This record gives sequence, C-alpha cells and structure tokens, in this order.
Amino acid sequence: MMDVGPVSVREHGCAGEDAEDLLVFVERLAAAGQGERATMVAREQIGRAIRAGTQPPGLRRLAEALAASVTDAPPAPRHPVDDPTSVVPAMQANALVVLDEAGPSVVAQAIAALVADGRRVLVTAETDDELAEVRSRVSTGRVADALPGLPAAELRELRRLLATTTASARARVDQQLPPDEALPSVADVERLCAQADHAPAVTAVSMIPTLLGGVEEERREAVTAIARCVVARLDALGSRREHGWEWELLGHLIHTRHRAAFDRTLEDTVQAAAIVAARRRSEPVTLVGAIPSEGVELLISYHRFLKGGGRARTYFRPSLQREVQPLLRLIRVGDREPAGETDLLRVLDHLELGERLLRIDAGCREMRIPTPRGPEHLADLAEGLGRVAAAARSVGALRHDVLFLAADSPLSVPDVGSAADVAAAILDYAEHGSADEAARRLAAVAAGLAALAPVAATAPEHAMAVQALREHDAARYAAAVEAMGAARREQRDGARRAELLDRLRTSSPVLAQAWDSSPEHGSAAFGFVCFMHTGALLSAVPPPDSADVVVVVGAARLGVERLLLASVAPRMIATVDPAGEAETSPSLLSVLHRASALVIRGQAARTSGRVVRLASARAAAGVSAVGQAGA
Repeated sequence: MMDVGPVSVREHGCAGEDAEDLLVFVERLAAAGQGERATMVAREQIGRAIRAGTQPPGLRRLAEALAASVTDAPPAPRHPVDDPTSVVPAMQANALVVLDEAGPSVVAQAIAALVADGRRVLVTAETDDELAEVRSRVSTGRVADALPGLPAAELRELRRLLATTTASARARVDQQLPPDEALPSVADVERLCAQADHAPAVTAVSMIPTLLGGVEEERREAVTAIARCVVARLDALGSRREHGWEWELLGHLIHTRHRAAFDRTLEDTVQAAAIVAARRRSEPVTLVGAIPSEGVELLISYHRFLKGGGRARTYFRPSLQREVQPLLRLIRVGDREPAGETDLLRVLDHLELGERLLRIDAGCREMRIPTPRGPEHLADLAEGLGRVAAAARSVGALRHDVLFLAADSPLSVPDVGSAADVAAAILDYAEHGSADEAARRLAAVAAGLAALAPVAATAPEHAMAVQALREHDAARYAAAVEAMGAARREQRDGARRAELLDRLRTSSPVLAQAWDSSPEHGSAAFGFVCFMHTGALLSAVPPPDSADVVVVVGAARLGVERLLLASVAPRMIATVDPAGEAETSPSLLSVLHRASALVIRGQAARTSGRVVRLASARAAAGVSAVGQAGA
C-alpha cells in the first residue's frame, strides 16, 4: 500500500508550517509515480511554487479533505445543491467531484455546461484517443488551442471588457474625441449663454454696452477702473441696515449737501482721535476752574518759553511765569499742578480735544449722524467718515466720466443706487461684453470645436456639444461634456480590449476569434475549454488561476500520482467510463472517495446524472485504516 497520510494542513496555523505539510503531501503523491519523468517534473514545479509562497488551492483542498477523513469524528453533513442532476451547481459547492458511469457524450455535455457557465475548463487524459473522442463530442465553439498566454489578471480583465462591450462602444474605434483642454469650461459657456440670451429692458444702464463699445480702449479701461473702485468703496460701507447713516450721508455729499460741515467734522474727528490715541496712557487732566479765553494763548506762550530753554524759577520769576501762574493753579495733571514742558503739552492737548469735541458734536447734529458717546468712539467715527469720503470721491469721478462718455450720452448718476447699477453694468461689460459679442464668441467657439474632428469621425457627444453652443443651450452642453467623459472611457476600454485580444491571438487564435465575435453578453459567454495530454500537462504545470476546473478523463485507470493534477485548478472532476476497470487500489479514484468527493452517476441521467453522497469517508471500497490512501 502507498501511504499519503497522515498529513495535517492547518487551517489557522503558521504559513510556513502549512507549506511544509503541503510539500510532504506532494512528495507522497509523487512517490507513487515510481520515478516517471512527467511526475518528477511536476513535483519539482509544484514544490518550487509552494516554497515561493504560492499554494495551489486545488491541491490544498484535497489535502484538507484527506486530513479530515482520518479523524474519528463523523464527516460534516453536506448540503445538497439546488439541482442535484447538474454538474454546474455541483461544482459551485464542491471542489472534488466524481462523474461516474459517464461515457464521452456525458462528459462532453458536462464540459459544455461548464463552459456555458463561464468556467475555464482544462480537460486531460492519458491518451490522445481519449481526448479526441471527448473533444469530438463537445458542442461549444470556445475551444482553446492551448491555455491562454495572458496572465490570469489580464484574462479576467479581457473577459470583463468583452462582457461589458456594447455596439456603441465598438463604434468608438473609428471616432475622434476632442481633448479635454480643447473644451471650453461649462461655467464659461453658462455665462456666455446667459449674456447672449439676456435682453434687458431699454434703460439708461442697458445702453452701457453700446456706449462703451464706441469709445477707444484706453478710455474704456479708465472708466472700468473707476467703476471697479466704486464697487469696492460701496462694498466697504457694509450693509445699509448696520451703516445706514453712512449711506445717507453719502447721498447728501454727492449732491454737495453738508460738504463744509463734513470736511470740518472729518478733520476734527481725525485730529481728536489722534490726540486720544497719543495720550491714552498719560495722566488725566482736570480743571478746577474755568479757563478764560485768553488763557489758552497764554498757556501756549508759556509752553513755547519752556520748549525754547526757559526755566521756571522760585525767586526772580520771569514775567510770563508770573502771568501764567494763576492759570496753572486751576489745572491738575494727575494730582498736581502742571510744572514742566511735558505737563503743559498734555494740558494743551486736553484743551484742544475739548474744543474739537464741541465742534464734532455740532457737525454731527448738522449732518444728522450719530455723535460719538465718548473719546474712545472717535476712531470709529473717523473710520466711518473716511469710508464715506472715499466713496463720495469715487462716485463723483464716475458721474463725471459717464456723463462725458459720448456727446449725446443718456447716462447720469443721480444717486447712490444709480452709481452702483452703472458701475456693475460697466464691470459686467468689461468681463463678458455685450449680448451680440457673447453670441459671436459662442459661434466662434462652436466652429473651432467642430473643426477638431472630421465629420465622418465625429462622435455623437462631440456633435451634441457643438450644436448646444450654436443654440446657446448651456445645460445641453454640460450634458455633452459629461457624456464625452464616458465616451473617452469607452475608447480607452476599446483600445485595451483590442490590445489584450491581439495578445490572446498569439497563443489561442481560435478562442480569441470566438470571443471577439460572440453575440452573447455577460461574463458567462466567455468560458473556454482546453484539451491537454496528461503527460504534457504535468511536464509544464500552468501557473495558479490558469483554469477553474480540471477534468480528468478515465480516472478509474489512473494512479495516485495523478492527483498532482489537482494543482492545475481549484476544482477537479474525475470521470469514470461505464466500461472502465478500476486501477489496483490505491488509485486516484479511491483517494477521491476517501476525501468524500461528490459522486454523480452520469449513466442514469443522460446529462449529468443522479448525485450519490457517500455515508462516510471510510465507506469507499478499498480504503484502509486511518493514514492510508486505499487498500
């Protein structure tokens, strides 16, 4: 007897230990070949793959099934497939299947069903006659000359591309699409379409495009710069709700009302705010008595005296010091009388600030704007008045330039609202031009876009974009641009599909032709079957994932070493001819029985037959004690 166990392939163990176990399993299978060259070559190839980290899934599943069969525990219940008379659902739930009492016709029908399900089927037999007999009965046009030379990932990609290719996608081969950078942006087209189709009411503002179109470029640029300044200055004023007095004051100023009061108040506010900012950390000044009107001039003279080098004396005091002394007694800087140049300057600033605050209060009342509630609010008032002054200057410049745009110019800027409207219209013209200009630009863009491809090679999406530009339809143009993105993807997929098909033709021209001309859709349309002699197959074991199912014809006459064929695909079907005589046990068939392979009797039902499930792993005839491949 030949020993193939006990071999334990760990389900959750170390990857290195799993590889060692699988290598031992491969050696035991190969030992049954008694040095046959094809078996030894297969052993070396499979061993190298396992040591490189690739464990053939079919071989691993076989080893796991055999390892489970040597336990004392009863086998796990096996759920029947939906249709027990079909090989296809049987293979979906089982990695190992025995097609018993199946002649060449039954085997051919099973192969055709698997190919129709999109499976990659590899059929092998010990003799060319066996292969030829089955091949002659296979009713599918997807017979590969050899296993496809494409890597498995690229073969899957080709199948996906073929399955998703539509008639319109195939037509992309002869079409030319404009590059992305040649397409005007959707946002630009939307603006041009809105401008071209905009028909404003005939007002003074609506005449701006006509007026600006009739002046020289330098003058137009100057007016545009003023309009841009007006918009910026009006935006700086803020909302009318929060800064209503600024907007109202601006309306007065552009009509020269309150001009004198505004100029005085602005100057006083700026100067007063500067005094407050400069003396924020100085000692406070208080008056204990009223300062006469001539007293301010006397204090100024005394400050000049001290600043020029004069000194205050205790004895023999200068006359100016004697005159100012009564005034100094009425003033306190902090808690003392002012004594030096610095104190005196602080006193003068205080007196000037008081005078300016009085004038500011009067000016605010005259202009009917809020008065500052204290010195700390002067900076805010100065800032607001500065914004109004800047806006008034810009609006005044705009009124002047717009009035003289033409000899008979109908434009005027009577108020702030008109200034804002005129400025916005000027900027809109500077950015987009007039409706006629927008229509001309759209026509020019459409003509340029249409010239990017010959009429015979123009894609429908390309034609749709050109027509949308001519009809000023921005929504349709956006849809065409989006559709062109999908069309480019179809072109890229088509080029990739053609490339992969050309490479497939070098190894399997018949299969490539069958796939390329297939009228069917869906991945199930792209299965195939390949026939290979067992010796040739073992002498050049294909890479993992080259096939989905390996079908071993005449399995009853094969030895255990032929189980190395399980490394070719994740699933194995062993077929047994009704007249076939079993090899002396242990054999490939007895080991599959021991591994609880699903048995389908093919003679009873002409297609795939009745499913027979073994009661236990040890019920197969010829299976010996635990750890043996067969009796």
